[in-house]
Amino acid sequence: MIKSPWLPQPTLAALWCVWIALAIAIVWLANATALDLALADQQFDFTQHSFTQKHVFFYETVMHVYAKQLFTVIWLALLLLAWLPERLLGHRLSTATRYKLRWIVLLALLNAIVVSCLKHQMPHACPWDIVRYGGSAPWVPTFTSHPALEAGHCFPAGHTTSGVWLSALGLLWLPQAPRKALLVTIAGLAVGFALGWAQQIRGAHFLSHTLTSLWLMCGWLLMVFTFSKSRIE
Repeated sequence: MIKSPWLPQPTLAALWCVWIALAIAIVWLANATALDLALADQQFDFTQHSFTQKHVFFYETVMHVYAKQLFTVIWLALLLLAWLPERLLGHRLSTATRYKLRWIVLLALLNAIVVSCLKHQMPHACPWDIVRYGGSAPWVPTFTSHPALEAGHCFPAGHTTSGVWLSALGLLWLPQAPRKALLVTIAGLAVGFALGWAQQIRGAHFLSHTLTSLWLMCGWLLMVFTFSKSRIE
């Protein structure tokens, strides 16, 4: 078994720089602009005092319930492929592929656990829970200092984690085909963003909540690239 880096060191360094720059951009967007509120305002009907898309079948059932169930089934299938004894798989998967699948399912689980823990600690409420949109919770910009508040159970965006882990599938094409890996990773991030956007339309999240969840997933991937080794048979 030959071990080699996932990515060339210059590429890895550049990705870390981009990741840090994205963190700065997300903080700036949340604290220095009114984009979070502006996007939520677009979805809220101030005449009816409600998020009119909150219970629309496509957003509430298809994008929220069915999508989560679908991606959970996919995750479970990959989990079985990664850890089932080789004799049951008929040696159809290489050791290198199974190694990558294990990283993929572990990253998905790690991201979901971390986001869930943060949601139960952070004070930021969902749009439909804040005073501006008929709720009772105060509005707190995402990354600013604030008085002691009860947990808002909304930051970072939890539903985004149901699909954003698909970005880790890019590992299957590394280090042999980095361009394909990048495209797969971007596609996975797009799926996560789409799930988060659907929740924003319903009034369940602000944009900064969704972007933070995507940013965290990118961080886990970079840690794998940096502190583990790829395997080529």
